[in-house]
Amino acid sequence: MGTQPRCILCALIATFFAALVAASATQVGAEEYADHKFDRQQLSNVYYSEGIGAGDLNGDGQTDMIYGPYWFAGPDFKQKHEIYAPKLQNRDKYADHFFAWVYDFNGDGRNDILTAGFPGTPGFVYENPGPDGLDKHWKKHTVVDSVSNESPQFVNIVGDAKPELVCSNHGFFGYATWDPDKPFEPWKFTAVSEKIAPVPFGHGLGIGDVNGDGRQDIIIQNGWFEQPASLEGGPRWKLHNVRFAPAGGAEMYAYDVDGDGDNDVITSLAAHEFGLAWFEQVKEGDEITFKQHLIMGSEPEQNRYGLVFSEPHSVNLVDIDGDGLKDIVTGKTYRSHHNRSPMWDTGAVVYWFRLQRTPDGVDWVPYKADGEAGIGRQLLVDDINKDGIPDMASGGMKGAHVLLHRKEAVSKEKFEELKPKSTGPISKPQSRGREPRFPENGNQISGAIEAEGLKVSKTTGGKPGAQKMSNFTADRWSGNNQAIWTGGKPGDRMELELPVEKAGKYDVIVNLTMAPNYAKVQMQLDDEPIGEPIDLYEADVVTTGELTLATRQLTAGAHKLGIEIKGANPAARKDYMVGADYIRLAPK
Repeated sequence: MGTQPRCILCALIATFFAALVAASATQVGAEEYADHKFDRQQLSNVYYSEGIGAGDLNGDGQTDMIYGPYWFAGPDFKQKHEIYAPKLQNRDKYADHFFAWVYDFNGDGRNDILTAGFPGTPGFVYENPGPDGLDKHWKKHTVVDSVSNESPQFVNIVGDAKPELVCSNHGFFGYATWDPDKPFEPWKFTAVSEKIAPVPFGHGLGIGDVNGDGRQDIIIQNGWFEQPASLEGGPRWKLHNVRFAPAGGAEMYAYDVDGDGDNDVITSLAAHEFGLAWFEQVKEGDEITFKQHLIMGSEPEQNRYGLVFSEPHSVNLVDIDGDGLKDIVTGKTYRSHHNRSPMWDTGAVVYWFRLQRTPDGVDWVPYKADGEAGIGRQLLVDDINKDGIPDMASGGMKGAHVLLHRKEAVSKEKFEELKPKSTGPISKPQSRGREPRFPENGNQISGAIEAEGLKVSKTTGGKPGAQKMSNFTADRWSGNNQAIWTGGKPGDRMELELPVEKAGKYDVIVNLTMAPNYAKVQMQLDDEPIGEPIDLYEADVVTTGELTLATRQLTAGAHKLGIEIKGANPAARKDYMVGADYIRLAPK
């Protein structure tokens, strides 16, 4: 976060320059208004792949498209050629081809194709046969024995002259590299983690400089691996635990969303269900924490523009409108789990979310690019027709499509007319605390006072009890249990007896539960409010993390820990439930 001015004069100067910059940005933005449209071209209506690739394969300077066993010659994509023997894929199952990337691996001046198939199967490079062999099948080389995770990425992560394949392999997160002199022989996989990656699937993977040290880190659904200063000897990278996406989403990004100088994290929350969010980076000394800002959830009320769609299984980040800020591009991965995902047969949409930094905060304005193409597991955004503005392309259950971008100048009045109308205020961050520190072997937090073990001394409504939490897999609870309070209403209060063994000064820390039907609560200690009200709404069942509510001088003996129901998030089901995992008194 930026530093604060240390004197009144400094503050005045900072305010003046901030206003000057804001005025300039507004003036520049006012000079040009445009309507961005996307013309859909269907390359195939057959299900061959969950992804799509692009690059010049025949050396004519035009972008060609790759979809499963075919490549389509640009610029009109009407002539298709086989890369390997086509095989129809069963729409009631999953394709054997998921991802495609274009690169000249052997340095012969001709682009080859790297592919990854169903998670856990090998990665292949198809060697470009040159102009005399483009009507024949390409030679196939097995380069990685197993490519896992459903968002592998082909990017430069270690800062050398060539990209790497970032994925998981046999339970390890890491990256695969090749020998430039022998690019079609098996590649070397370097693990950055212990054996903690899901096998063979796994959702959510990204690359970006999270901590601003100039090195690319690897982001996963529950944290980020910090790239060390030296990669000599293939060391493990330090894992920083953060619950970005409990269910796991798609490609993840480190980007300075709010313009404060540090990189935030962008991710979808559940690849086969709902959710899109950005996580604001907050620094407390040397410690980096994150606050979640929900962009789109499972209900229209959770998006400022009333938008909701499911299955955001791929996410891209590109400046669509040319204003210098990167925008989110995503959509619905139509039938990603066939008929098992919510809203599985509703609208195969593609959307881009325009990033705006306003005096009230960050806003993501959604614009529909298309309503028929949908997306697969790989959503391509690139200047396909080389007209200077980015286009989109996708492959999946709906076949393969290219969405060519047209930009039309409009008046300011027309621009405002085309802009989606907001239905609510800009999203404020969810309250999240420090990750609980579970022991290496065990599920009991050291020093935890288990909430379900506390005596309930008073309730004004509802019913207290205990609940086993082992069936909720998106998070962990100390002892696999929690205290639960059901049937309460706004204004009701529950009081627990909190034992203090030794008099002293303590940080009062709680770990509560969040869920779709949970309340907003005010915690109290000895009849006095402590901390701000806590919103326990979340699209999945997770914990808040450790929230430090207050520092208090406590006498030995029993104290009163109160929980008052204040209401609920507008997006929450109004059951007003409350769950508490544990309380911890940390001596000062």
